[in-house]
Amino acid sequence: MNAPQAPQQTIDLPNTAYMLPQSVPMWPPAWWTWLVVAAIVILIIALIFLAFKRHKKRGYRREALSNINKHSPELTDKDCIVLCHEMVRRCLISEDKTEMAALPTKVLFEELDKSLPTKKAFSALGNKFVDGPYRNQVELTTEQRSTMIKTTCYWIRKHHA
Repeated sequence: MNAPQAPQQTIDLPNTAYMLPQSVPMWPPAWWTWLVVAAIVILIIALIFLAFKRHKKRGYRREALSNINKHSPELTDKDCIVLCHEMVRRCLISEDKTEMAALPTKVLFEELDKSLPTKKAFSALGNKFVDGPYRNQVELTTEQRSTMIKTTCYWIRKHHA
């Protein structure tokens, strides 16, 4: 049953008298490796620092969005419009654009519309949004109100004042 196995033959290589060097160790690495490691660590620390600084600088946006989302359901239509106007102006002031924040409402929103896509422009909200704080009674449908809040929140998230 067992087939006889052929004995393994080893090949005798000539020139066995040569001495080969030992293998080159992986450690310690080349001298410049430490410079590369230090540069990568410094780069990672700098990126973390810049990300933290950017997060802290944009804190006013998170605060404005939370104010709108928290207070808008309980406010009247007119007060909701006033809140949206106030948050836009606060964001402009936080970005050191006090001259722009001091513009009349109609001029301000025309200026802001230049940086927004036409689909998300404040002018698409109609005169009720611009003139709403100056009227006695303002009646908005739920769709108009949600569109107004969404547009204001979009501008707060995306603006580069």
